[in-house]
Amino acid sequence: MYYDEFHNHKWARNLRYARRLLADNRLEAFYYGEDLPEEDVFPGMRVMAAYWISVEHEMKLRFRTLLNGAGHPEWEHDSELIAQANDFHARYLADMRELVERDGIVPPERIDTLAKNGLETPAEWAVQMREMQEASLEAIQHGKFPPGLLEQWFDTCLRSVANYNRYLIWGGVNAAALVRREGIEALRRAVDATVEQFMWEVSKEFFATVLPQAGFEDIGDLMELGLRGMYADQYYRKGEEREEGEKTIRQSILTNCELAGIYYRIAEWNGLHRLALGYGICRYCEAHGQATMMISMPPMVSPQYRRVVSLGMDGEACLFELTTVPADDMERILKVQEIVFGAVE
Repeated sequence: MYYDEFHNHKWARNLRYARRLLADNRLEAFYYGEDLPEEDVFPGMRVMAAYWISVEHEMKLRFRTLLNGAGHPEWEHDSELIAQANDFHARYLADMRELVERDGIVPPERIDTLAKNGLETPAEWAVQMREMQEASLEAIQHGKFPPGLLEQWFDTCLRSVANYNRYLIWGGVNAAALVRREGIEALRRAVDATVEQFMWEVSKEFFATVLPQAGFEDIGDLMELGLRGMYADQYYRKGEEREEGEKTIRQSILTNCELAGIYYRIAEWNGLHRLALGYGICRYCEAHGQATMMISMPPMVSPQYRRVVSLGMDGEACLFELTTVPADDMERILKVQEIVFGAVE
């Protein structure tokens, strides 16, 4: 296997579990998900499909944001970088073929068919997803999923996983090229120049555009996807919670990272240290987390979110801290409403 299974292929664990639920005719758990031992969660097909669609959009945004920050939007058409990205993505598809066969998810030829038909996000993806959701609710009521609908859920998830990793890999290839051609500081400058822009653009893409189109429209739906969707790819657990005066500090721990796993391999295949590209992942993640807390936390507290250590930069499990203090923070709520929800086309 080319990529690390623990970091990069939790999708296979989840889709294997989905097949097991179908074998036991546990249709509601298949669709809605359920809690698992050891603080893990099976998010369910409804959440996973929407989550992976949103990650497709995120990886496209990361890809272009870094190139713009580096001052090299033309690298999107650089034949050397495209060839390397295609090569490294072919290795990911090889992993997918191996895993779907090993775990009995779909025949391995299905990956080839999906790739041949085109991995890009379909223009009508939202309509298709709404139709699948409606048909699934009806199937649950009748106690049986039509075989075609079941396979449509698996195909949707597999295509999204393949495509978001295509853009993730392409972005990693560009980050490696920036380090090789211009030095490590060029990568840091590119990220620093664009991190605030990314922070709000990815939030707008997630919360105001993609997720509502995917059927997650009210705040409860959005929080469900936010809390459970990450288990599609990640192993997450709560860390310690402590009080320091008025401050409440809550820790979150991610023991794997699909981005770090991809960037490890790309760095190594380019002759770089495995952590050389980490700033191009972790600073954006930290900003994305800060924006999410600004959106989701109530106005009676003021939130701050920070990375303590991370897999991409330190080679250790990601540890993030959310600090809240009592406040009248309605100004933050109004600012977020305007930036994220106020001007959606």
